Amino acid sequence: MLQEMIRAIRSARTQCEERGVIQRECAAIRAQFRQSDNGGRSHNLAKLLYVHMLGYPAHFGQVRGFG
Repeated sequence: MLQEMIRAIRSARTQCEERGVIQRECAAIRAQFRQSDNGGRSHNLAKLLYVHMLGYPAHFGQVRGFG
């Protein structure tokens, strides 16, 4: 859920920990996009939007999110 991801990012003590949280979340989102189930697509896109707002790359969501 988006709120849980935000809490995890905000609780990171260093930028390296923050990047780790974001990388894990993005990997999970990519894995869910590869599956054909669309149940959590809106939640995943909201997470990607937040990641993009933080300045991290989220371009894979543009290609895989709606395809």
